[in-house]
Amino acid sequence: KPYGSAPTACWWFCAARVYSAGMAIGLVHLFESGLLLFNAAAILNEKRFLRKYGLDSAVAGDNLGPKNQVATFLHAMRTFMRYPLVAMNILVIVYEMILG
Repeated sequence: KPYGSAPTACWWFCAARVYSAGMAIGLVHLFESGLLLFNAAAILNEKRFLRKYGLDSAVAGDNLGPKNQVATFLHAMRTFMRYPLVAMNILVIVYEMILG
């Protein structure tokens, strides 16, 4: 059969249509990407990684610079968001196992 025959062309069209419909970015994918970023911020090691850049200790005060704000955010991620991150990761894992 020639390459452009009707059954072959229809198969390629239908496969491309199904594939492109499944690649849309939805709210779940945005939530997962945000969760991955929060996980990455939560696992940074203070002694080995953050000390090189001066982000290992956060100083309390009114007029904070951007570096101290990042250090405060990373410290808060490691302390206050530990258990909510575990819960959100479990929810995403269950969601992916059930709905794929």
